Amino acid sequence: MNGFAELAHAAAVAKAVRPDVALALATLVDVEGSSYRQPGARLLVDTEGRILAGAVSGGCLEADVAARAADVWTSGRATTLTYDLRTDLETIWGFGAACDGVAHIQLEPLPDFSWMEEAELIRKSRHGGALVMLIRTGESKDVRLLVEGGTDTTHPAVIKKVSGDTLTEQETAAIVELVRTADRTGLPFAHQLPGDVGSVFVEPLSAPIALHIVGAGRGAELFARIAHTMGWSVTVLDHRPALLEGIQLPTGVARQGVSATEGPAGALAALPHDGRSAVALLTHVFDVDCAWLTAALPLPVGYVGVLGSRARGAQLLEAVEASLASSGTPLTERMRRKLHAPIGLDLGGEDPASIALAAVSEIEAVMHARPGGFLRERQSPIHTRTPSPRLLNQPIDSEEPGAA
Repeated sequence: MNGFAELAHAAAVAKAVRPDVALALATLVDVEGSSYRQPGARLLVDTEGRILAGAVSGGCLEADVAARAADVWTSGRATTLTYDLRTDLETIWGFGAACDGVAHIQLEPLPDFSWMEEAELIRKSRHGGALVMLIRTGESKDVRLLVEGGTDTTHPAVIKKVSGDTLTEQETAAIVELVRTADRTGLPFAHQLPGDVGSVFVEPLSAPIALHIVGAGRGAELFARIAHTMGWSVTVLDHRPALLEGIQLPTGVARQGVSATEGPAGALAALPHDGRSAVALLTHVFDVDCAWLTAALPLPVGYVGVLGSRARGAQLLEAVEASLASSGTPLTERMRRKLHAPIGLDLGGEDPASIALAAVSEIEAVMHARPGGFLRERQSPIHTRTPSPRLLNQPIDSEEPGAA
């Protein structure tokens, strides 16, 4: 996701300092070949050519995009800028950057930026949804939409128009289907509507990763700090109030005491436990880890990790299997796959900070359905995206990112 809260803050500061200077927003909507940034990257600029926040490239295009902000305000319409990164940089800067792609950037006037804060709220609601921009051909005005829900019958799609003309019934139906596709794939994409009536850029408002850290020891501080820097929603849980209050956590990381009455199952039920959720068990106490693992594995979370040796992990799994069987819940292969014990990627570090980095990196890899290896050894393209994503009524071979 692309920092809606940060962009909204930067826009508010800019308007407070220079209230008479208009703003514009650039969005990278499509890439052909290789690019440093991917679709959904954004850049906030003003009509005097200032770069205020964000980025749509490795630094080579931002100044040229900012220089065009005044033009889109004069026209009152969004425009699509196309940069061939293999040749255009020579014209713009007088040197080439040896990039291998073409970047399509949508630049639009930004008279109102309050929708950014609403987009962030939709993300945090964890009900699915998307940000949609319809660029129409002809004289009709472009349309910006926020869509909340739409992924299942529990949370039907609610379309909120931010700006522009009214949608036709055909456009509405097409956008709802595209939003469902974006929510499943987790990838933003551009789509050409039939009949040459315009194009749509759809960006899923995927929920932030929710990391539940069990055990308020020294390691929890490091886990929380790294995950919080990633923009994740982090909660540290412990049944020992003094230990929980004694650790130093970044502002925004939640502490949650766990009573004997609610136990692990009750505590996890009150927290996000979907495919974008992860549980890290750091207590070092076998019986405590066993209780939490018994509660966590049947939930549709995307990841469960346990600190400790491989042998300890095997013993825990054996105990959990027996505990689940006694309650009539068999240990399934899917539960086994989501369990990572020992926790973390094989980065080689032994100190607590290295272990925390390895664990957070593993969670990131799992949520993106990646193996976590060296990019230099990857044979397929680095960025998993397709120029024309399939709709949900078409077969999709791979599992969705973050699936439980």
